[in-house]
This record gives sequence, structure tokens and C-alpha cells, in this order.
Amino acid sequence: MKKTFLLLTLVFPFFCVAQVPPGYYLSAENLNGEYLRVALTGIIRTHTVLTYTPGLWTAYYSTDVKPNGKLWDTYSDIPGGTPAYEYTMGADQCSSSSPTAEGGCYNREHTWPQSKFGSAAPMQTDLFLVYPSDYYVNSNRSDLPYGIVGTATKTFTNHSKIGNNTYTGAPAGNCYEPNDSFKGDLARTYFYISTCYRNDSAAFSNWEMATQVNLTPWTAQMLLEWHHNDPVSQKEINRNNAAYTIQGNRNPFIDRPEFADCIWGTGNCIGLGVTSPAGNRSAFSLFPNPATSEITINWNNAGDESGIKVYDLTGRIVCSLTTEKGGNKAVIPVSNLPKGMYYLQLATAGATEVQKFIVE
Repeated sequence: MKKTFLLLTLVFPFFCVAQVPPGYYLSAENLNGEYLRVALTGIIRTHTVLTYTPGLWTAYYSTDVKPNGKLWDTYSDIPGGTPAYEYTMGADQCSSSSPTAEGGCYNREHTWPQSKFGSAAPMQTDLFLVYPSDYYVNSNRSDLPYGIVGTATKTFTNHSKIGNNTYTGAPAGNCYEPNDSFKGDLARTYFYISTCYRNDSAAFSNWEMATQVNLTPWTAQMLLEWHHNDPVSQKEINRNNAAYTIQGNRNPFIDRPEFADCIWGTGNCIGLGVTSPAGNRSAFSLFPNPATSEITINWNNAGDESGIKVYDLTGRIVCSLTTEKGGNKAVIPVSNLPKGMYYLQLATAGATEVQKFIVE
């Protein structure tokens, strides 16, 4: 067999770049529907779990600070307008007070009510689920579903409101309708929760918006409308980057809005990713899997130079190598990799393919 020369680079720096790292969504490319949701779960589910106090309070200094240094409040702010009040970070944080009107203090709002998952970890302190919000509005919203209000029984200063839910297919009862400028934010929050905690569905109870962690049809339809009508804002991008630095995972539906349509709508993500179309492939195998010391890779196409990259679950490249022209085999040491799951990408002239493997 022709000898293969490897230009091998192993890198293990702490990865903290506040943007989408190269290869982060690699294993989710070229997928649709439930296959895409499953792949995204594998990418984002393992993340740093914050403490409730002071973890969330501290994180908000990075994730929810406005350009003027005040707090972003999803339930009272008016993007592009003038809110009735603003909060100072820390100083206006709720302690034991229970305001009877807006503008008293801010607390921590579980956009997906924590009563629906028993206040369990890690959901209870997930930055993509828990936002700072006005205490009074939060208390009034309680565990109401989101929806479209027909007749409002209560209207708040940023025009969010509570009243009967008139969205087609929604069950009878009251709902909370957020300000239009935050509807997309909350839709992408729910897409994230339903995806991140897909494998934890048994920890969730059924309610108006979901069967365990799976969105009901009317909910998915309404949230897709909100997702389209209120596109990703710079505020969301900044929050996603800040949360990633702190928590170690991202909201895919902010980074890649098309993913929502490819899971809950009629979008088609096939061909949008790095994987070549079916029929133009160069199949490869890797063994052993799981591995402890090294893995061996064999592929069929011994044509031009082939590039191999190994990614960890954060999308960080931990190994990169190039084989000489004509090669079709490579051996990669893995004994110095932390135990866990990885993705190996093989790029040849004919295709780019990905397989997962485990280091024990």
C-alpha cells in the first residue's frame, strides 16, 4: 500500500471566540426535519450549567446590557422607541420586594414556565430560556402560553397584553402576547428549547404550547410566523455571542434562521451545507469506534490530496491533517483527546463527508 504522509496539527487551546466557530454546525448540515433536530441536539445540549444565584444575575451583565448600559427587558422595552422605564443593572434587581405595578424591579423570567419542567436543571438556569424581565409583567404572565390576544384584559406599557387567545388552533383560554419586536426572539427561544432538550422530553409536562418538549402544531405555526415577521436582530446576535462565551453553546435558530423552517416548516436544507450531493461521494470508514489510542481511516477515492479535520462538540478543530495525492489511509492518535464524542470530516476532490466517533 502506498505510504501516506501526514501533516498533523493537534490543538487544545481554550476556545472562547464569541462568534460561530468554524464547523460548529458541521454535523447538522444537509439535513431536514427530525434528522436536523436530532443533529442540533447533539451540538447544543452539553453546556455549562449556571447557578441560579448568582449565576444568572451575573450573566445578565454580559447578555442583556443595552448600548446605554441599561438592562434589556423583553417584557417592557420598546426597540427603536422610548420605554416607560429602564432598569440599572444590579441596583434594580429584585430581592424580596413584590411590586404591584411596572417599573419596580426586574427578576428572572422563564419564557418556558419552569412549572412545566419542575424547575429541573439544567433548564432552570439556561440563558437561552431565562431572560431578565419586569417583575410585575412577569408575575402577570405567570405560566400563560404565548398567543394572539383578541380582547385584552390587561395591557402593559410596551403594548404587550393579556387576553383571550384567538390564534387558529389554540385551545380556549388566556394568553400573553408580547410586543411585536420581541415575537421573533421568543419564537427562536422556543425552537431552541424544543431542540436542546429533545432527549429530556420526559422531564417536561404537557401544556397548551407543547406535548412535553415537542411544540404543538398551532404553536409551531404561530412561532414560524413570528420568526419570519420579526427577523434576527443585532440584539439577539450580541446576546447569542455573549451566552456562548458564558454557557458554551449557541442558539442555532439565531445563527441559521433557515433551520426552523427545515424542522417545523416546509424549508429544504438539503444542499445548503458542506456535504456533496448524493451520488458524488467517496465513502470512508474509521475504526476502532469507540477508540482509546488511535483511529484508522480508509476511503475509496485515492485521487488528489485529501484533508481530514476532527471537531469536538463545540465546533473546535482539535486535529487537522493532509494526505498526499493518491493516499487512501490515515492514522490519527486520539489518546491525548479528552473522552467524549467527536466528528471527523474527510474532504476529497469528490466529496466532503462527516462521521462521528467516540474517545474512551
